[in-house]
Amino acid sequence: MVECKPIVWCGRSGYQLRASGYEAVVIPSLGANALVLRTEFDGHLLDILNTPADDKALICDPYAYGIPVLFPANRVAGGSYAWDGVTYTFPQNYPNGVHIHGVLHNREWPVEDCGTAQDRAWIRLGMNTRDDAQLRSHFPVDMAISLEISVGPRGLTHLFTVVNESDREIPVGLAYHTAFRVGFGGEEASVRLSVPLEARCTEDERDRLPDGRTAPLDDFERRIAAARGTSPLEKAVDTLYTAVPGTHEAVFTEEKLGCEVVYRTAADDRYWILWNKTAREGFISVEPQTWLSNAMHCESPARCGALFVQPHGCWNNECSIFVRPAKE
Repeated sequence: MVECKPIVWCGRSGYQLRASGYEAVVIPSLGANALVLRTEFDGHLLDILNTPADDKALICDPYAYGIPVLFPANRVAGGSYAWDGVTYTFPQNYPNGVHIHGVLHNREWPVEDCGTAQDRAWIRLGMNTRDDAQLRSHFPVDMAISLEISVGPRGLTHLFTVVNESDREIPVGLAYHTAFRVGFGGEEASVRLSVPLEARCTEDERDRLPDGRTAPLDDFERRIAAARGTSPLEKAVDTLYTAVPGTHEAVFTEEKLGCEVVYRTAADDRYWILWNKTAREGFISVEPQTWLSNAMHCESPARCGALFVQPHGCWNNECSIFVRPAKE
């Protein structure tokens, strides 16, 4: 079955995408969050994302469910940064005037188009600062943002695009606060996680802004970074890491079922954040991130992963989640 079907979820308009054995549910009014991702492996249902019981649960804990889109990614000192003559300003929603988690995950995304094509179903959402006063209050330049979410042979794919329609260079930093259900095949105890972590980014204790240094991984983090991985619920974690250069896959292995859930990220994703709240809620957020949090306040933003969209140019980032048989 291949379809892109309008649905109602908790009284909100949504879209159900089905293709190539995958099913996803996207709710435009809740930050274009993909709240559901399901498929089957060898006759077993895999319920991959941490899905809220209702919209109230999501609103109360917006980063614990589905795939919130963070743009700009994570923490910004003073809630603003400047580049090429433009000052970008965001809510100071964290202690000491820090901004956290961007301005797209909690707003409605207009739907531009949706449809199917052979073995793929997709929805495209977007906004433009030319006709969106709320967006322009944060990004006072001419720019368009689009997000295409699809299911198909490559699983669930997010394609995020920024088009610079101005004569200024625009800095960008993106993350996905992706919340995985650890017991996606039914048993938490049979799942281990491997993420290619290189080092832990150290931070200021007052506002949790990175201080530009790194520290060696501890024992738990080294087990996560190993090819075999370990239980992602072994202990509580809420940490930013540098990624091993050239690696772009986090892998959940379901040992009992003999399958893997793979999170394949983009070449521009140079950091990971891991967060599992208290490690007792049954989920872990595995977050690919392009830049170091607060990168625009670093001495060299580019060295800290900041990317710059040239005037009248565009930038995109593509990540996917799919299932494959476990390696022997």
